[in-house]
Amino acid sequence: MKLLFITQKLKEQDAFGVLWVREFIRQGFDVTVICLEGSPETFEFPVHSLGKESGLPKLQSALRFEKLITTLPYDRVFVHMAPVWYALGFWLWVIRRVPTYLWYTHYKMQLGVQLFGWFGTRFFCATPQSLPQFQDSPKKTVVGHGIDLGFWQKRANVCQDSYRLLVVHRLSRSKRLELSILALRLLDSSFTIDVYGIEAESAYAAEMKTLVAALKLESRVTFHGTVPMQKLPELYSHHRLILNMASETIDKTMLEAMTCGCYPVTTLANAVAIGLTTPTPNPSPEGGGEVVAPSTDTPDAIATFIRQYAEVAPIDADTMYQIVSEHHSLEGLITMMGKHIRSGQ
Repeated sequence: MKLLFITQKLKEQDAFGVLWVREFIRQGFDVTVICLEGSPETFEFPVHSLGKESGLPKLQSALRFEKLITTLPYDRVFVHMAPVWYALGFWLWVIRRVPTYLWYTHYKMQLGVQLFGWFGTRFFCATPQSLPQFQDSPKKTVVGHGIDLGFWQKRANVCQDSYRLLVVHRLSRSKRLELSILALRLLDSSFTIDVYGIEAESAYAAEMKTLVAALKLESRVTFHGTVPMQKLPELYSHHRLILNMASETIDKTMLEAMTCGCYPVTTLANAVAIGLTTPTPNPSPEGGGEVVAPSTDTPDAIATFIRQYAEVAPIDADTMYQIVSEHHSLEGLITMMGKHIRSGQ
């Protein structure tokens, strides 16, 4: 079956999307990729870039997109976290009656999401909190996250400084980095935070740096910028706790960190969605154990949690890896989505 995979960026150093494409291929799909920005010559499958890497104007990128979707051969369309491209292509797919699928693990509504709700075949999302506007829609299918365990093999945690905290996510308002910064102010001065991630919203990134300065935490918070995926295992394995207070979604970085024995400090809802519960001797079929996360989304609760678990994570590394393997593997994710895609439902 020929699958048209549409995404924003496809580069080997940002291997998240690449791993997804390769797993689709491994499971028998014939995949062609359209991406806004990419390196087509580096891949073993067809990739058509819309030219952002070479500075192509938006109008020309849109026109190139329209030409590609009308001329390339495909049976199904899979849009990966980029509903804007559904907004530009839905007219053709409705006319041709091509089944279309959108992976979107967010809660924000935008035109492409609204159009997909009307005309698309099925939403896929990581958690029940995603796409709350479609909570009762039969089109919404919760499938968990997809972590490629071929790349994210179990790695030993070699943290030597338990008070060195980690943040890995884009700098945007939805990630609520301010909560972690405010929590740091309540902790002993030996605690620090390493922040890695692209400045997706420059105004918000500036706000966070201003907040750090206002709280006189410049010596304790370091903004490192973006980092290639290949370097993330070393970062995760050298930190005991990773902070991520984004609401209504599970960032994949939390699951990646768990494969390296680095425990996610996150919201209670996210902890439930991930499956962060303490083991029980005789668990029930519905699961068992206490959910281990800050009691509320407040700096006080976050700081209290960090103090309690800075030296020893509440769940051991083997259990963390088992949670990712059983509930959030890429193979399992693509298998679940693939059944719907092949059936056209």
